[in-house]
Amino acid sequence: MEIKHIFKKMERYKKLLGISFVAGIFIGVAAYFFPSKYIATGSLFINRSVNKETAYFTYEGYYGQQTAAAYTNSVLALMDSLDIKKIILETNQIPLTSANIKALNKLISIKKPGPQVISVTIKGRTYDEAQRLWISMANATVGVTSELNKKGDPNLSVSLVSTQPLVRLPYKSIYLFIAGGVLTSLLAACFAICIKEYSKS
Repeated sequence: MEIKHIFKKMERYKKLLGISFVAGIFIGVAAYFFPSKYIATGSLFINRSVNKETAYFTYEGYYGQQTAAAYTNSVLALMDSLDIKKIILETNQIPLTSANIKALNKLISIKKPGPQVISVTIKGRTYDEAQRLWISMANATVGVTSELNKKGDPNLSVSLVSTQPLVRLPYKSIYLFIAGGVLTSLLAACFAICIKEYSKS
């Protein structure tokens, strides 16, 4: 089927496509004004102190840096574990249920932007909730790793880059929301038209 034949068929559904276009605008505007979750972002730094401090490069300093970089992966895995999630829920007096753990997992994003840096982003319905959850996770991570390192390598440490996270609302553009709503609505209309045409043939 040539493209011109497709356009001819589409002309018969101009009313449906027009309604879909207007509906898409309303959907985009409604989505734009839908309440967004606050985002709390902060970083943790993993370090290994050396016994001798000198003014020049030493093998011990290099070894300490490499050890800290490798240990960062362990901290990353620990932060993603159920043990830390359990502490977060208990600290915020949230019932320890599978549903709450699953919901918490959706709110947390953990990344490793550098060899010794871990970035943590947590969403919350309110400013205070996002901030509280982030601080709970950061303190839980620092506390657990500190206790574990006492039995392993006490020179390893996990520190907060800032004691308070940056809390903000996500960037929203009403034009992007409208474009997304219109595109989604038109695609749904085109899909419905294709199904209808296929059923006729």
